Amino acid sequence: MSSAVMSAGGAGAPAEGKKLFPLRKRTGTAAFHLSKDAVDFGAEDLERLTEKQAVMLLAETVWGSTKEMNCPHCGTFDAHYFYSRELRWKCKCCDKKFSVTSKTVLADHKLSLVKILKIAYSWANGASGKPALQLRRDWNVGYPTVFTLVHKLREGLLRGFNVGVLCGVQEMDGMDINGRRYREKRNKPQGGGGAPKPAIPAHLLKPKVDQETGEIHGPPVPPKHGKTAKQPLDRRILLVMRQRGVAKGKGAVATRIAIAKTESAKTVTEMAKRYASAESVICSDEDPSYAAFARLFAQHKSIAHSKAYSGPDGANNNQAESFNWRMRRAAEGIYLNPSNKYLKDYAAEQAWREDTRRMSTGKKLKHLFRVVLSVGLSAFWRGYSHGRHREEELLIEGNEPAKGRGRPKGWKPRPPR
Repeated sequence: MSSAVMSAGGAGAPAEGKKLFPLRKRTGTAAFHLSKDAVDFGAEDLERLTEKQAVMLLAETVWGSTKEMNCPHCGTFDAHYFYSRELRWKCKCCDKKFSVTSKTVLADHKLSLVKILKIAYSWANGASGKPALQLRRDWNVGYPTVFTLVHKLREGLLRGFNVGVLCGVQEMDGMDINGRRYREKRNKPQGGGGAPKPAIPAHLLKPKVDQETGEIHGPPVPPKHGKTAKQPLDRRILLVMRQRGVAKGKGAVATRIAIAKTESAKTVTEMAKRYASAESVICSDEDPSYAAFARLFAQHKSIAHSKAYSGPDGANNNQAESFNWRMRRAAEGIYLNPSNKYLKDYAAEQAWREDTRRMSTGKKLKHLFRVVLSVGLSAFWRGYSHGRHREEELLIEGNEPAKGRGRPKGWKPRPPR
């Protein structure tokens, strides 16, 4: 059918007065992912790597050289002796031997570096993550092994990537991440068109006048009255701050995250002062928790989402909302409601994914190990398989003791009948 017939009211033309559903505005990210610049390193390249080549790849990534580096034991920078058979170096000053993973979160690893690179490559290139169970199936390793490995990667990102003060135009937002949504939907049918027409809520009805006494009986209090006292104890708020890029259409360039119990003036102010300079311009929604920002920063812009997505002066927090969608997809669709104890680790992972979304596969893998291997020994996962677990939940209000989801101490399997 010709275009003339189509435009004249053919089968493919929309009906009179009706508009097509608006598609998402193209930002250029999809074009990058489909270009040849997006993929410069793949699974075949990993398959061809020998163990020595993997060591040299990480050495070049972490130290910037395969010959000169800092000794992790004494800090001496020199061209240390290299032992090809052991794939280790010997310090010219303290005579101690070290490898590329010595004194890092991957210290004393049992897997080969080639296998670690393969698992990390597969994990890093997931759009919003990849669960440990899937990685176990893909690479034929034990679940505790791969679970600990990816959490060490998250720890490296949390301690080495989610740091530093931002300066510029920052967008802030908070969202419920645990405790509320799954309780609303659990064991309840979702969707369907056979539901009765919803009635007007009682708290929206007009007050009634008693004909005998003349007393006025108002409607009951609204459902949100006293909602703070009704919130589940395990409800958490994900606070996110994103710095706008100066290049038009390129989105945000830096992300910082924090976990809080409430989206209050105290928590949002604490996060803003921790990650934003006083010269920054903060954009947020109309939540009154952000009211104090006008006194703390160069400027504070707010947008009422019930009226518009963006204000005429550029006030919006759409980049922060975009991150919330990615985190929601990861928490509910991929990792299936991670525990509050490690919620900040998962959020740091998503922040890294957002900020490296326009990196090629090879650059992203190198960036991951450059950050992860720069934070020293693991503070949370060293000795995890031997019962040494992190006991605290990392909150913006201050760390608090947290309960794990594993088996309680003293648990024993039920004897067979």
